[in-house]
Amino acid sequence: MNKKPKKNASSVTPSLAEKPIDFSNSIVTTIITFYLLIEFTPKVEIQDQMGIHWLLLSILNILTIAYIASNKQSVINEKLSSFFRNSITIAYLSFFSIAGISLFIALNPTEGLIVYNRLFTATLAFLLVSFLLFNKINVLKNIALIISLITLLQGFDTVAQFYKGLGKVPIDALINSLQGTTGNKNVFAAAFVIKLPFIVYCILTREGFLKILAILGLALCILSVFLINARAAFLGIILELVIILFAIGYVNWREGQLRKHLVTSSYIVGILFISFFISQNSLKKATENNSETYGTVTSRLGSLSEQTTAESNIRLAYWEKSIELIKKSPFIGVGYGNWKLYTPLYTNTLLNDNVFSKHPHNDFLEIAGETGVPNALIFLSIFVLALVITIKQLISKHNLETKTIAVIAFAAICGYFVDAFFNFPAERPNIQLLFSLTLAILVINWLANKKLASKSTNTRPLLIFCMIATLLCLGSIYIHASVFKSSQSQYKVDNDLAAIDNIPNAMPKYKFDEVNQMFPKIPNIGENSETIGYKKAKYLQKEKRFDEAIKLLDSVHHQMPNLAYGDYLKCNIYLEEKKLDSAYKYGKKAAYAKPRHFYYFRMASYLAMVHKDAAEVKKLFAQYNKYRQDQQSYSYYAQSLFYSDYDKTEVKGIIMEGLKLYPNDALMLELLAKISK
Repeated sequence: MNKKPKKNASSVTPSLAEKPIDFSNSIVTTIITFYLLIEFTPKVEIQDQMGIHWLLLSILNILTIAYIASNKQSVINEKLSSFFRNSITIAYLSFFSIAGISLFIALNPTEGLIVYNRLFTATLAFLLVSFLLFNKINVLKNIALIISLITLLQGFDTVAQFYKGLGKVPIDALINSLQGTTGNKNVFAAAFVIKLPFIVYCILTREGFLKILAILGLALCILSVFLINARAAFLGIILELVIILFAIGYVNWREGQLRKHLVTSSYIVGILFISFFISQNSLKKATENNSETYGTVTSRLGSLSEQTTAESNIRLAYWEKSIELIKKSPFIGVGYGNWKLYTPLYTNTLLNDNVFSKHPHNDFLEIAGETGVPNALIFLSIFVLALVITIKQLISKHNLETKTIAVIAFAAICGYFVDAFFNFPAERPNIQLLFSLTLAILVINWLANKKLASKSTNTRPLLIFCMIATLLCLGSIYIHASVFKSSQSQYKVDNDLAAIDNIPNAMPKYKFDEVNQMFPKIPNIGENSETIGYKKAKYLQKEKRFDEAIKLLDSVHHQMPNLAYGDYLKCNIYLEEKKLDSAYKYGKKAAYAKPRHFYYFRMASYLAMVHKDAAEVKKLFAQYNKYRQDQQSYSYYAQSLFYSDYDKTEVKGIIMEGLKLYPNDALMLELLAKISK
């Protein structure tokens, strides 16, 4: 009986129990999925929904750091070094660093820190997602599927909301309500645009049922953008699809797979036209004679060619005035996050009443204004470098998959570029997350084909990074938590005061001491650009604590020095105290600082009338009428002159001119009757 030879231990195939299963791809996909699901957070009662999103993003960042630190062997040291030497990474981190340095010249460094903390959170997300994707660019197939499913759900909800409200809700209000959990329809539309290339990638890489889901997701994505009526999003989609169809077509042509590409392109073009005709038909019926703001896709795009001057396009007016401000400090700017302190200098002659714009609706101009033109050019270079890397990929000998990923990532970055050119995505967490993700994919896909001379097992640089990032992230979470708490308080206080607005002698629900305890130390400016101190001062005024209110207003004036609202509050307080000279002084300051504000004009005109200062009445009206011509201001102007003991013959002539414009004005007809007696 022959004995079976003993097997050498080294030749034994390891059992499943002995061979560890690599779950890292699944974990990376899960972490990135959690990032993407942040915008699904249900709406909470805060002044701006981005408060909860930034907080959750920073918490997820620190959890991701913990995962990377515990799996440090997955990040090759040479790969890490190559990543930080990459031109896009250098440009992004240079922009980030210069923005931080600019805080030292900020007029309101507290507000600067709040906004810079958001940039830190987004920049850290870019770094962390990049580390997660080292040697795992293949998980993009799963990430694209997740994005497609998320967009499918969001698109279905948006389309359902639109058609459910159609004919029942005023069309302007209905379109404005299409904002998901972002709190802003333009932000919501921009997110759809940046996700679109990933849905196309899912269509390219999936088959069967999942491909059908991706096609449905693409259809609902495009239809949602058309219904939301955001013109920048229209341009973004057009640019993305042109890049995808032509660039991937070129790649497939070189690979001899043009026929397959033409089939896929037919899906995409077909979906585009079907979505266009559905939205065109629905919007034409809904907006015709019912909306002065919105319209069909073609009419909205057509309006871009019509609005080519600052007089017809508010964005162009913002840009022209912004450039004038930038010229005053072109190299160092005014400090990151501090642009909003200076916007009243140009928006006060562009916007009526309490309408306020914190941004110039162009991130490149805002960066130039806050951190200097050189830093804006550095930020712009990120997009130029992305184009260069993509072109290099397309003409290289890399495989079809690598080239396709490069095109998809670049198309998404172009979608972001369009939004940054017309809006302000820098402060929106969901858009910044998508930007970080697409930029990370572009860079890691590029580095994936770089050969390493050797592989080092030294993990010390990564551990040092993780320790520093953890400490900074803890501070970041504290700041985001403070902003979130403040946003909750702002929501309560603003609604409390709104409930008693224009109700004589009505008292708010909260007392000053309660309100004072509600707010954390930071931020000192609210989401509506009104300082927190102004909100508190209103409660002191209601409680007749006038001296304290004035003292508080004076103490916070430097936080938002160009906002006329503080002077208007002082005017009201002094008026309530019967200190008419002081009330008159601050009433005029507010009216001249914001000449398009009817209530400021009316208050100053009233006090001029009380002081029998007809010359000032005429001056105030001339200033207001320079920017706004309306019935209410003209009739109040006539009334103020009438009771200012102004020459009645002159007053009669002014009234007669006014009645030519507004023949049925009851107040002017009454004044005319009194003069004619």
